[in-house]
This record gives sequence, C-alpha cells and structure tokens, in this order.
Amino acid sequence: MQPMFTFNEESAKKSGAGGISETGAYTGTIAAALFTNGRDSQSAAMEFSLETDAGKANYLRVNYIGRDGQPLQHGEALINAIMGLTRVKQLNATEGVNDQGEPAFHCKELEGKPIGFVLQKVLYTKTDGTDAYKFEVRQAFGSNTRKTFKEASEGTPAEAVDKMLLLLKDRDERLPAGNTGSTIGQPARSMLGGNQPAQSRLQQRQPQNTAQQTGNFDDDIPF
Repeated sequence: MQPMFTFNEESAKKSGAGGISETGAYTGTIAAALFTNGRDSQSAAMEFSLETDAGKANYLRVNYIGRDGQPLQHGEALINAIMGLTRVKQLNATEGVNDQGEPAFHCKELEGKPIGFVLQKVLYTKTDGTDAYKFEVRQAFGSNTRKTFKEASEGTPAEAVDKMLLLLKDRDERLPAGNTGSTIGQPARSMLGGNQPAQSRLQQRQPQNTAQQTGNFDDDIPF
C-alpha cells in the first residue's frame, strides 16, 4: 500500500475558493457575456466571465466605444475575433438579470462557447485605499488550436499567443499612498442602468437578423 495523501485541514478549507490570479493564456467556456454602458460617459463594452480549469475570471471588459462616444478599433477588432473563433455571425442583446438579480443585457450567442483568452493582470487602488487587481483581455484564440483568428483564417502556425506571453507582464496602476480619490481601473458592474436602452450601440451598427452558428469549433478556417 502506497499512501498518496495525508489529510490537511487548512488545504481542505480552501476547496472551491481558487480562481485565476496570474497573467497568462487560459482556455475555457464563456459563462456570461453582457453588454454594458458607462454610467457617466458614452462608453460601451462587452463584459465576459470565463470558466476554466484554473478557476473563473470575472469582469473581463472589452471596450468598443470610448468615453467620447467614438468607436475603439482595438475593442471592435477583439470582439470580431471572438465572434470568428466561436462561429457567431451576429450579436444581440437579450434582456435578463445578472448574478446579483439586477437588470442586465446578455449576449446569448456567445454564452457557453469555448474560447481562449490571453489575460493581463492589472493592479489598481480601490476607493478605500486598498490594493486590488482585475484582468484585461489582450487576445482571443481557439481553445483547441491555440490559433488567433488571423492565424486560423490564413492557415499559419499558432505563434502569436506564445510571442505575446514572452513580453506580457502585470501592469501596475496603483495610486501613490494617500491618493484614493480616483476609481481608475475598477471594474464596472455587470449591468445597464434602468434608463439605458435595451439595444446596445454595437447592435445599432449591425443588421438585426438572428445569429448564425455552427456546431464545430476551432477549425483552421473559422467561417
């Protein structure tokens, strides 16, 4: 008989408490995809929750409209890459609730779809002066192929993710001690306010037909 584990009470207490905590590339399933609008600006974003073997990552915001109401090219490109990798042609906002039971607008076409995200850890200062962190999506890739949409559509090797990881480090946006008057870096709530329209700005720029999807993912040519 060969012993494999000796009971550790402190370790047992930590069961289920884990989650993504480091910069890196993670594959999993989109647990939630929400459309969000800025509370005090014209900004708009999609917010994702990703379920992975390493844990769950929440509040993954991809801004596609800036505070001044102008489109953000990087954000739009990233959302389109996610659509390409998950074989979704159209995104729609479906009214529902978030995890807190508050009004929210879900993107049902993306929820439940497999995806890979390169996440960068961003350190920031909360309004009470304590340190915290969030994650930003830097790249999307196929969960099985590890290819970006560009690599998959052009039939080139999966190299972009690993090249990015070689250079990608945590980003520190913490404020100097004593300066807690800013909320820079803090994730917004996963909802739209009660006075916000049900239709997102992303939808307003696209046809309103139902999303077309296929069952197989991560082919070299996503569409």
